[in-house]
Amino acid sequence: AFDPETGKVLYYSKEDVRSFLGGLAMSRLHLIQGISGTGKTSLPLAFARAIGAGSEIIEVQAGWRDRQDLIGHFNTFERRFYESKFLQALYLASTPYYRDIPFIIVMDEMNLSHPEQYFADMLSVLEQEKKNQRIILMTASVDPSPRLLSENGKELRIPENVWFVGTANHDETTKDFADKTYDRSHVMELPRHTESFALSKPKLSRPISLKALHNSFSSAKQKHQSETAKAYDFLHNNIGDFLAQRFQVGWGNRLEKQMGFYVPVVISAGGNVGEATDHILATKLLRKIRDRYDNRPEDIMTLLDRLKSEWMQLDTNSQPNKSVTILKQELHRLGHDE
Repeated sequence: AFDPETGKVLYYSKEDVRSFLGGLAMSRLHLIQGISGTGKTSLPLAFARAIGAGSEIIEVQAGWRDRQDLIGHFNTFERRFYESKFLQALYLASTPYYRDIPFIIVMDEMNLSHPEQYFADMLSVLEQEKKNQRIILMTASVDPSPRLLSENGKELRIPENVWFVGTANHDETTKDFADKTYDRSHVMELPRHTESFALSKPKLSRPISLKALHNSFSSAKQKHQSETAKAYDFLHNNIGDFLAQRFQVGWGNRLEKQMGFYVPVVISAGGNVGEATDHILATKLLRKIRDRYDNRPEDIMTLLDRLKSEWMQLDTNSQPNKSVTILKQELHRLGHDE
């Protein structure tokens, strides 16, 4: 990732770039985690530059508590709405210049405050049908009002071209995400170190339209339906019962729908079914058994052995490295290293 304004250079693996692209296909909400300096904020901004998309950074504050901190508020004495930078970014994405290209809003350090409080309305809105995805700004109409607002200034429709990318550190100053936020998101964890490599001058290209991006996602989904079904069946048939019985971890239609886009896009971008399945297993399912007080070492060992022995049924060209790492870390926490 090269920033022409600052000259800053960061390196990302092809696997991480594929995962980010697959995440765009599966969800409009992303969580990118990692220690400070790993390039969490730079990745979505660099991706936006590469495809000619719009972007905006929102610095989340520790004092945010409700929707007014996120979108702004109406001052009844001045009869004026004080809009936030976040609301301005949503409005900008709706304008004719941007509405036909992707637009990425980066929520920097999203977990400095509880996202389930200040971002609650957005989490709910993104679950609704696209035609109903709108946020209420005020209860009474105003005249005049900005042209792209509806109901005489009371509502703003969430543009279909917007993705929300939250970056997160995990330390004593931050909050944990709730399961409902993780379940609705595409989750990535960037490594501490990435190997550098020789840089080649990027070729200038035309911006990618929103329609072209969605068409690419749909084409990949159609082309790799069989691999997607194989990935889901592996999770369901090989480890699903064990996760449910021993750890009370299950999943529903949302995960199947997410895999329906994530797996084929990762494969189309040069990955394989094992790489995509390992990421889903690690970030969506095994994440839920981390640091639990009721974990038993023998259950973790059984799951680890089953995963290693049966992985070849899914993919002979990769290993479940992310998932194995999580299970080994949990064994270490319990004092039972292999």
